[in-house]
Amino acid sequence: MDKGIMRTYPCKKKVTSDDVRSIIKETIGNVREEGEFFICSYSPIEEIRIRIKSNKEIEVETKTSPSENAESAIKKYNELIEKITGYSAKERKKLLMKS
Repeated sequence: MDKGIMRTYPCKKKVTSDDVRSIIKETIGNVREEGEFFICSYSPIEEIRIRIKSNKEIEVETKTSPSENAESAIKKYNELIEKITGYSAKERKKLLMKS
């Protein structure tokens, strides 16, 4: 993950605010809302901002700081995005390659 990167991910099923909020709480432990965005953080990810773009698409912006825990941070990030979108990191990569 890079500093200040915005990505758009498709979702297998319709995504609601309640779904996103509860998945973030369950996976990361903290979540706050700012306008359309759900915001959470965990070391070394300073901030993850998630916005529901449409009922089957989310937009995610991450801000990271360099860390030795990068591998575990990526794992947790992928777990969060997979729970929201229904697509694993491998599936998301394939979808990205197609477009």
